[in-house]
Amino acid sequence: MARPRLTSARSTAAKNVAQKIAGGSKAKATTTTAEKPFGNAIAYSPAVNTATPAAFVVPGLPSHITPDAVVGMMPKFDESAYQIIDPLNPPKTLPQATEAQFDKGMTIYEGTQRALKLTGAAFDTTRERFTTLGKQAKAFGSGIKAATEFERVKGDFMDYQGQLQTNEQKGIALGVSQHKTVTDRTAATHTTESMDEKLKQAEIAAELARAQTCDKQSKLDEFRKSLGEYAA
Repeated sequence: MARPRLTSARSTAAKNVAQKIAGGSKAKATTTTAEKPFGNAIAYSPAVNTATPAAFVVPGLPSHITPDAVVGMMPKFDESAYQIIDPLNPPKTLPQATEAQFDKGMTIYEGTQRALKLTGAAFDTTRERFTTLGKQAKAFGSGIKAATEFERVKGDFMDYQGQLQTNEQKGIALGVSQHKTVTDRTAATHTTESMDEKLKQAEIAAELARAQTCDKQSKLDEFRKSLGEYAA
């Protein structure tokens, strides 16, 4: 029975590890040589961080699937066993499967593929669910922003209405002041006219009084004169 080719992959991995170890040893030797003094001067070599970085694992995701591990996850397959030299005379050594084995295997594979497709559909649905949740969050955030803008505009509208009321009250007060000014001006005109009339009446009364005085003085003079004549 031929050994499976999986061992060749392991051999390749072992060679890679050996090369890494050899490369590390070579680099260490080079570093040691660079640190040796040259004459009176000492060559400076920066420290190299050889610590292995910590593995970063995403929660919920498999961490065992790497390029090196894919080989071990593949089905065992020796393609050389299926080599055909003469198509008209196939060798008896070709791998064979009976009809019962084929039917049984295909039934299992088809069922497994259906299960994988259903599982993939579940992951696709879950992905769409998360995408929809993200869109829901964005829509909700946009709604909050819109509501904030509405409230801001409502406040501006209230400020506008308040300013309208203030202006209207100022307009009423201004109208009252203007009416009071007109009333006071009219009253002042009438008062002035009344004072002018009273002044005229006073002048007329004075003139009448002077006339009466003159008349009485004339009568007095005539009376005195008549008394003088009688005395003579």
